[in-house]
Amino acid sequence: MIVGVTGGNGFLGWHLRVRLLAAGIQSMTATRETFASEVALDEFVSESEVLVHVAGVNRASSDDEITSGNISLAESLVAAARRTSSDAPILYTSSTQIDRDNAYGRAKAKAGEVLQSWCAESGTAFANVVLPHLFGEFGRENYNSAVTTFAFCLATGEQPSINRDGALELLHAQDVSQWVVEWLQSPTSITHRMAGRTISVGEVWDLLQAQHERYSTDLTVPAFENTFELQVFNTLRSQLYRAGHYPIPITLHGDERGAFAELCRSDGTGQTSVSTSFPGVQRGDHFHFDKIERFVVVAGQAEIKVRRLLTDELQTFTVSGSDPVAIDMPPLCTHNIRNTGDDIMTTIFWAGDHFDPANPDTFVEPVKTAL
Repeated sequence: MIVGVTGGNGFLGWHLRVRLLAAGIQSMTATRETFASEVALDEFVSESEVLVHVAGVNRASSDDEITSGNISLAESLVAAARRTSSDAPILYTSSTQIDRDNAYGRAKAKAGEVLQSWCAESGTAFANVVLPHLFGEFGRENYNSAVTTFAFCLATGEQPSINRDGALELLHAQDVSQWVVEWLQSPTSITHRMAGRTISVGEVWDLLQAQHERYSTDLTVPAFENTFELQVFNTLRSQLYRAGHYPIPITLHGDERGAFAELCRSDGTGQTSVSTSFPGVQRGDHFHFDKIERFVVVAGQAEIKVRRLLTDELQTFTVSGSDPVAIDMPPLCTHNIRNTGDDIMTTIFWAGDHFDPANPDTFVEPVKTAL
């Protein structure tokens, strides 16, 4: 299966392509440049066995631009499908804003009607997925989500503007992506309104602030009462990664016997492992969705590489057991560790959960491979 994702480099599009990667499903993306060329758009549509229309215009200088932008994208996609005689099922990500009388809501509703009409004409499945406020890892501050903005401000030491009484319905982008992957197994016509967690803006800020204090000041991974709190924490970790929070210095306490260092504290469950690697050996080349993982080289020399999935954004850390530091693996980033020394390398690995062979949350992806 080849899934064509419009807006695949945007926030939700990127999250969806990550989930498709984990599921072993090939994806391709249509950008603004693709839509600007009939030839490029026709090629994109003709090669896609399923189309997921995520692209949209939610901010512009005028309401007319928002309206025309969203509708024209849908009309262009349908025109390409008509030119290429495509019978690809279409999944459309709409918004709860369609229930409100504003330019964005009206535009999203109309764009959905355009796509649904084409699917009815061509006799193919059409899924209309109505989404509340989305959040997740590697969003853009002051754009994608208040959660992202707050996390970014905590990571960079800025003070956000907070309307504490504002109401949010929050849904993680990976929850949407997983639903889409399941729908792809047997595409059917459906209108599906996905529900999020209702929470106030003030409560989100308080949760993130408490997590940041525990993690960055007390160097402790906080406990999570539910999956939502873990998702918020992973959003925070992605912004800390962007802000250069790592590596974390490790304090060695030495005496005549040797040295002792505390590697990681956790308010919840966790698992610590140790490994040795011969010179030149490389471990990893995989990524996780939820797992919190810390690497500390305690003997030998190593190079740790971390790349954000589906991008060329790579960070490289050169570490040594003689001056140990902690590197936490960000979510949705492929990573590896390689022994670059002449002696055996010893590494402590800490994970925030107990390893479950039935659900390892580990997906193979080489660090050296990007788009």
